[in-house]
Amino acid sequence: MSATSRRKPRRRIRSRLTPRDADPRVIRSKAAVLEAGKALFLEKGYAGTTIEEIAARAGIAKRTVYNNYPDKETLFRQILEDVVAYAEHFARNIPAELDERLTAGELPVALHAFGRHLALGILRPDVIALRRLLIGETRNFPELPAMYFDRAPGRVIAAIAARFTALDRSGALHAPDAQRAAEQFAYLLVAMPLDRAMLIGETPTHAHIVAGAREGVETFLARHGVRKQGVRKPGATKQGVKKKAERRATGKRGG
Repeated sequence: MSATSRRKPRRRIRSRLTPRDADPRVIRSKAAVLEAGKALFLEKGYAGTTIEEIAARAGIAKRTVYNNYPDKETLFRQILEDVVAYAEHFARNIPAELDERLTAGELPVALHAFGRHLALGILRPDVIALRRLLIGETRNFPELPAMYFDRAPGRVIAAIAARFTALDRSGALHAPDAQRAAEQFAYLLVAMPLDRAMLIGETPTHAHIVAGAREGVETFLARHGVRKQGVRKPGATKQGVKKKAERRATGKRGG
């Protein structure tokens, strides 16, 4: 293939990025439609929302909505895609927050910071509202809940499990079943507040989320932290551990 032919695809890609796509007015109108559509879908559901209402909420003409999105379903799917993209971005950043070079002593601070960040992300009001909407629209869009699960919470859990695998291997964490440990970590942080929000619409306060995350991380560390769960130190023998336990039981002190 010649150099000229190799350049053709790049020219075609540039041509698809039309001046209209870069027009600030188009960018603003798309953003306004997305914001209005998201708000109305979450308030009224998919079936209860009309393009006319979206246009009115966005402050633009109905025709402008159709210029950007051919129909209501396309707009709905784009809004979901944006939320999924946020979760995917979160998952990609997990390695930076849970560095595999962390020591056992450094890990608690890192886990507390990460746990707080994760809990606040999961319990965002718009994320909760979208989850409720997806459940309500399962009949019309049966494939969307599974897609959302795989690409949002599923991908985040997989990324956490990968970090836990590395930290277990280095000895900073005791998590031989990293997938299960990752699931336990996430649900210790948000399980009850998430259930309340999903089932009865009770969104927790920022302070409640932060406090719950803190307690959840402490519980997780009690089970999986190498310093708190009785994992033998390097070089410790079974006999030495057994003798120490016997001395504690009898009240004797070792010499």
